[in-house]
Amino acid sequence: MSQKLALDFLERMKSDEAFNEAVNTIEDFGTKMAYIERQGYRFTADDLEEASNLMSI
Repeated sequence: MSQKLALDFLERMKSDEAFNEAVNTIEDFGTKMAYIERQGYRFTADDLEEASNLMSI
């Protein structure tokens, strides 16, 4: 399920400019991940890497 959330997150990063900007404005990694989780996306770094690989196919 978390890989699905990672895919959803990447799709939103591509399609929602305000969300993308909000995420990329946060410099501290822990704070960034906390924000992402508050937005409903909970995934591991491995999930994100796998999702990224799937999107580039």
